[in-house]
Amino acid sequence: MNADICNQKMQANARTTILGILVLANRALTAAQLIRLAEPVGLSASNLKSQLTRMVNEGSLMRSGPVRRSIYSPSQAQSRVVAGIKARLMEDPKSPWDNTWYMLTIQLPTNRAQRDRLRASLWFDGFRPVSFDCFVRPAWPQPWARDRIDAYVADGAFSIRGEIVSGQYGMENLYDLRGLDSEALELAAWLNRQERPSITPPTAFLAQMEAGGRMAQLVGHDPRLPPSMWGKRRGMANLIREFRRFEEVVSSPAQRFMSAALADL
Repeated sequence: MNADICNQKMQANARTTILGILVLANRALTAAQLIRLAEPVGLSASNLKSQLTRMVNEGSLMRSGPVRRSIYSPSQAQSRVVAGIKARLMEDPKSPWDNTWYMLTIQLPTNRAQRDRLRASLWFDGFRPVSFDCFVRPAWPQPWARDRIDAYVADGAFSIRGEIVSGQYGMENLYDLRGLDSEALELAAWLNRQERPSITPPTAFLAQMEAGGRMAQLVGHDPRLPPSMWGKRRGMANLIREFRRFEEVVSSPAQRFMSAALADL
């Protein structure tokens, strides 16, 4: 069992590395280019190629072009996740919220894989279940929240918008605000402790890869809530502020390292 868990963790880390490189590069890359950039992270060429095949088959990556010069990029679904994480990092906390919520009623697919994908999408978009097929989230921020509602309604869901008056569901019942706040404060402190002066391009690339992976894992669980719901909890706001400072330091040298590494490929 321990060996299986270790193997699963290694595969997850490999996939995070591949996606992280593609996000930093901001363009499609060949297998050779991915291998070159994954080498400093410790991902072997054979493991990377194996993961590329799996990720294409499962739909998290797209492959295009001739066989020997195929290029890889995040799939449409994966790109939406990446865009969602970036949006959370650029959120304007001052945009107003009118205290209204969206309620979404969905007939869940009978196919388990499709049902799991739908539930994962709803969770990422900050919808939380109040019954088997009924989900809610704040109608914030606009217009993003309305765009997500329209997408689900287009697939057959039913939605209404209004204030919650029953008081039956406290925020701690819907969102683990305390846990998210604690994790965010811990990661913000870690970012603050990183060595920043006179950082070299290779070190900046490695630091950006590690920080990006940790940020994506945590921010991917951020339900994208209005600041008033967080109350006095400042973990997520502190984390975003620290990450922006961190990026100002490492982004430019990390990009120089990537350009130099790919220059002859």
